[in-house]
Amino acid sequence: MKTIDEALDYLYSFINHETNTSYSYDTIHYNVDRTVKLLELLGKPEKSSKIIHVAGTKGKGSVCHILNALLRVQNISTGMFTSPHIFRVNERISVNGVEIGDEGLIELTGKFPVLIEEFPSDNVPTTFEILTAMAMYYFETKSTSYAILETGMGGRFDSTNFCDPVVSVITSVSYDHMDKLGERIEQIAFEKAGIIKHGRPVVVGYQVHDVKEIFRKKSEDEGSPCYMVSDLCSYEIESHTPLGTRFSADIDGLSLEHLYLSLCGKHQVENAVTALLSMKLLRMLPNTVALRSALKNVFLPARLELIERKRRFLLDSAHNGDSARVLVQALRTTYPRNKLITVAGIVKGKDVQGILRHLSEISDVLIVTEPLTHKELDTDYVFRVARELFPEALLIPDIYEAIRYAERHSNERDLVLITGSFYTTSPARSYLLEKKGERTVY
Repeated sequence: MKTIDEALDYLYSFINHETNTSYSYDTIHYNVDRTVKLLELLGKPEKSSKIIHVAGTKGKGSVCHILNALLRVQNISTGMFTSPHIFRVNERISVNGVEIGDEGLIELTGKFPVLIEEFPSDNVPTTFEILTAMAMYYFETKSTSYAILETGMGGRFDSTNFCDPVVSVITSVSYDHMDKLGERIEQIAFEKAGIIKHGRPVVVGYQVHDVKEIFRKKSEDEGSPCYMVSDLCSYEIESHTPLGTRFSADIDGLSLEHLYLSLCGKHQVENAVTALLSMKLLRMLPNTVALRSALKNVFLPARLELIERKRRFLLDSAHNGDSARVLVQALRTTYPRNKLITVAGIVKGKDVQGILRHLSEISDVLIVTEPLTHKELDTDYVFRVARELFPEALLIPDIYEAIRYAERHSNERDLVLITGSFYTTSPARSYLLEKKGERTVY
């Protein structure tokens, strides 16, 4: 493979559960065995780093980035594997905050054809499994001390669940991927609890639903110390701005006052508290000055990200009912405006009713658009639900035209919200930054 296009064509020639959701959720199609075999063929690169494993429905990406910042500010070398990507697949694999370059991705991908020959033709690895193994190998070549791994979906069968982590972290659990993980919240929590390993500590973040006993039971079964953030920590939000949140917290007896987190919303403070407790348990908290610097400089694209280009655009990739609820909560407390014009693009299989119910409560104009993705769409259904909740809802399938419509029908005192999926915020973000004359940054 000599070009990035050739490398990507190869990666996407395998089963990709992110774009093809037709496969049943069982040990044939979803399992850790293929990833384990790939890693063995690569010489077990996972042994070279201490691993922090993060699962959950909401906040897991944020917790990964906050953990990464808290380690990096101490000059500790880190690798991070996250998903999905916002703009390009390189984002999923980073070392010390720098995503893998095209040349590195091409070189790594070239190692896999000979490895894939070791698998039976009816049981070859998936795209995500190859990326998981690729990340671990890359981290070994870069001599990372810590690797932070975000699950793709669930936990029990996720390809990242090969690891023996120094700590497992489970963030807020809510309804998502219900066609795979189950329709009851208890089933979903059970799948997330699958990352709890024998004898390894687990930190359970703030929960909206009554699922803590499921994690306690799994921890008892595995002989794993279980630390409930809501039992051990507390916080007080002091002020909100569109650029961040000031708060004080008690982290299991450690008082931290007047911290500034460059992420907006109560939910992000809860994610930060979860990360801080995890680091405290590892005895890896930085000193106060470094800790403040780390929280002040965390950046996550398309999570309450404000872009100003003649108009104010707020991008947030809320893709289930609970995420939309949290988004609306942040809009009520942090973003003053005259009108709210919402552009929502939602892929098939998501909680359309839940997402739009919350968005319709606060929107002055609601525009349904189409995400740019290979995933299945049912935009007619999304629009029907939107009309039931918000009779004046508009359908503008082309996302760029939807953004232009929002621009034409707003002024500088209004706020344009773009949400519903990473596959909606990603193209919107690129479009807005290009129009503003900035390159896409992460």
